[in-house]
Order: sequence, then C-alpha cells, then structure tokens
Amino acid sequence: MNRSIGLITLNAKFIHSSLSLRYLRNASREAGYQNVWIREFVINQPIWKIAAEIQKLQPEILGVGIYIWNRSQSLELIERLQKQMPELKIAVGGPEVSFEKDNLLPFPVISGEGEKKWTEFLELTHKNEPPSEEVLKRWRTYGTDLPELTPAYLEEDFPKLKNRLVYFETSRGCPYLCSFCLSALDKTVRYFDDATIQIQIKKLITAGIQKIKFVDRTFNLKPSRMKDLMQWLTQFKGSEFHFEVVGDILTPEILDFLKTVPAGMFQFEIGIQTTTESVQETIQRKQSNEKLFKTIQQLVEQDRIHFHCDLIFGLPGETLKDIQQSLCKVIALKPHELQLGFLKFLPGAPINNLIETHQYHYQSTPPYELISHQHLSPQEVTYLKQFVDIFDRYYNSKRFRFSIHYLLEKMDPIIIFNRLRDYHDAHDILMNPVSLDEYYRIFRDTFFSAATAMEQDLLKLDYLYSQRSFRLPAVLQTSKHLPPVKTWEKDRKTPVIPFHHEIAISGSQAILKATKNPVYYAIAHSQNGDGYFRRPTVNAISVTKT
Repeated sequence: MNRSIGLITLNAKFIHSSLSLRYLRNASREAGYQNVWIREFVINQPIWKIAAEIQKLQPEILGVGIYIWNRSQSLELIERLQKQMPELKIAVGGPEVSFEKDNLLPFPVISGEGEKKWTEFLELTHKNEPPSEEVLKRWRTYGTDLPELTPAYLEEDFPKLKNRLVYFETSRGCPYLCSFCLSALDKTVRYFDDATIQIQIKKLITAGIQKIKFVDRTFNLKPSRMKDLMQWLTQFKGSEFHFEVVGDILTPEILDFLKTVPAGMFQFEIGIQTTTESVQETIQRKQSNEKLFKTIQQLVEQDRIHFHCDLIFGLPGETLKDIQQSLCKVIALKPHELQLGFLKFLPGAPINNLIETHQYHYQSTPPYELISHQHLSPQEVTYLKQFVDIFDRYYNSKRFRFSIHYLLEKMDPIIIFNRLRDYHDAHDILMNPVSLDEYYRIFRDTFFSAATAMEQDLLKLDYLYSQRSFRLPAVLQTSKHLPPVKTWEKDRKTPVIPFHHEIAISGSQAILKATKNPVYYAIAHSQNGDGYFRRPTVNAISVTKT
C-alpha cells in the first residue's frame, strides 16, 4: 500500500486552512495507506502552476475537495490533470458536489462525511476494481456511512498552520431546520470526546496557532459543555476563538459566566437573518426576536465578547421594506460587525423547493446567488448590492465607529448609508476603491460640511483610533493650536493631537466633554493588540513641555 495518494483543495485565501483534508488523510493512514499527503492551494493561483506542483508529487490517486468558491477552478484543474496524467485515479467530494444531479461528473463523487467512503474508494482502487453502480449511488447519498469522530490535526500540520486561521470541530450536525442551510439535512448532533478536544487545542496553541474558529453549527447547544470549554480556553492568553451561537438560547447562567471572560478573547457569530416573523416561519427558523435582542443588549453592556451578526437579503416573502426594517432593528443593537449577505440556492438545501412558488431567479453557477423574486425586483437587488458595498466600507471597516454612532442618535441608518451610496454614485466611484484619507473627506463632506467642534473631534478620533497612523491628514486638521510636543514620549512615534473635548472611551462608545481650552491626546496602538477588540489607548498629554 505504498501508492502515492494526494488530497488537495483550493482555499479562498492563503490564511484559510482545510479541516476536511486532514480528516481524510488520517482515515487513509488508519486504513493502512501510509504514503498519503495533502496540499492546499489558493483559487487565484494559475491552474497550470497548481497542476505542475501536483505532477511533481506523482500521485496515483487524488482526492479533490470542491466548494462553492472553488468549483470552476477545481474542475479546470481536474481536466488538465486527466489529460496530463491519464492513469491518475480521481475522486471528488465536498458540499459543492454532494448533490450533483444526474451524475454528470466523470469520476466518483463522495457526498457528505467522506472518511469511510474515501477509504472504500482507496480499497477498490488498490484492487483495481471499479466501483459498482450500487456503490457509486451509495457514495453519492448524503448522510450515509457516518464515520467515528476522531481528531484532525497531527504534529506534521503545525508548522504549516502558523499565522493561519485554523478550523476546529467539537461536534457535527445541527438540530435546526433553516431551509437556506445545508445543516438542515443533518439528522442528529454528534460530539467529539472532550479530552481529545483539549489535547488537540493545547497542541495547536503550543505550536503557535493564535486563531481558532470553531465550526460547530450551534456551539451553545449544551450550555454546560460550552461553559466548561470556554473556561478552559481562558488560560491561553493572546489567543482568539470564534464560535457560532444561537443568540436566543444563551442561558442566564452562560450570560453571567461571560461577564468573567477576558475581554476580546472570544468572538460570537450570531445569525439573525431576518426579523420578519412571517419570513422566519417560511424558512422554518425558530427564533424569539425578543429574547435574541435582549441577549445581544446584555453582550454589548458586558463588553467582553466581540460579536458580529448576520442578515440574509432575499428570503422568501421578504420585501425591500422588510429588509430595511430588519437592518434598522439590528443596527440599533450596535453589533461590532454586521454581515449583509444574499440568499444562495446551495445545491441540496431545502430552500430550492421554494424557487417556483416564490418566482425566484438566481445565478445557475456558483455562488448561486439571488437575482430577484416575486416581491424583490432585480433593480432592488442591485440597489441592495450597492448598499452592502457602502455598508462594508464605512460600518464593517470600523473606520467611522464613533461618527456613525453619533449620526445614528438622530438619523435613520438607511438614510445614512443611502447618502454615502448616492455620493459615490454621483462621483462615479461606486466601482472603485478610494484612498483612506479620501474616505474621511467623503464622510466629512456628506455629513459634516459645516462641522461642529464635536463632529470635528469625532472624525479625528475615528481616524486615529481605527488604524495605526503617525500623522493626521490635512482634511481633518482643524485646530490652529500647536501641541506641547509633536510625539508621545513613550514611543516617539505616536502624534500628539489637539481636541476640543475631553475624551473617554467606554466599550465601543466615545464620550466627549467640551472644554474651554484645547486638550491633547496621543492615541497609541499596541503592537500585539488585545484580541478581537484591538483597542488602542487614549492618552492625555500634559500641556507643560518637558
């Protein structure tokens, strides 16, 4: 069993890593196949270069992980390899081919959890026996031949994972039935052994891994288990851990516990998707908006967990007005980030059953994204795409956190981002990025053209707080008062800047108190940051020169 066996995938970005390849490699070796290797490429690399790298390794068998972001590149790569290496035996797996209709792909397709099916493919190939139609059909059936849950990471993985985002499972499956999600097909939730989880995580962190994203669909399904693991993780100072949680089932006990965790160490991803109750019923999403909003408000007040929320645009029955109302309700909660996505018709997801009923039009190729439905026109979807682009530039970038919160006290969020969208459209820059300093000029011209002292200070604070900068751009220089010193004495780099207000930072909020005389601050960014918050210090400077 010394055949060279390769497992490959194309990640969306270099910082990403593949969890599934490591499960498949380990299953192969446990089945007696020792010469098994994995390689991870990136979708923007030339296909001929990827093919050349694979050829150099001379695999006899190749498994390819195919996802929504890499389908076209993966199939192009496979075609090239088949013509360059006609004896190469190939099998594919991953969610993007798990529901392939009519078996059009000219190689075996492994659907769902693949460890057992993949080793069966290796065994048949080793015997030079082609899989029967019955076997091929079973391999293509999602949810069959479920494997034992065993660890993914080995010592050989650690050097390659440093400075990358590492994905980790403590469970598989999801009890919820949201129709837009493939997890709705899972029947049960299965858990990895707790001791094994801790051994794996400790080894990863000891090897220098700093960012771990847990991919459990509902991390807080068992509150006591969630609490125990998070408590154990708090020992790893400087590490960052990301979890997907269902907000409205976070228990009072868990919320009390979260008051005690290190600020910025943990990030929660909280899917809201829509606040329109009739739409929630249509997509079979069980969600108490009242409980959810109350929970998020508590997380904001605690200021320990970095959290971002998700909304999906284009759900069945949802109008533009419904979408805007959901957005306004969620923005009012002040999430650190708000991901605005568009409905995708993932192969196999139950939402596909509603295409005809709701007169959906969508892309027939990845990412299978919404174009319109009976209550949302193509023009409205185009408008929403532009809105999301502007929202990401100004809200999710966190470059204007204080100025936007100030505006939200007196303006509807839809008006705020529409005005920015209209400015970009009128100046023909919707299609193009602009420089950092230009973003601040655009924001100033759009909202603070006759800026008050408060508005001037908020923009200056935003600029210096949001990124490490050793100067204030000319567009934000409003004071004629010279600072007592040019730079902060502790690092000799951070500039000292005059403000019209005394500044206090409380969580994500800035509290400004007007003063008669200018006050001076050095806003210094730590080299290491502080987890997901990455908050600089705001240092008052004495007016007496030293």
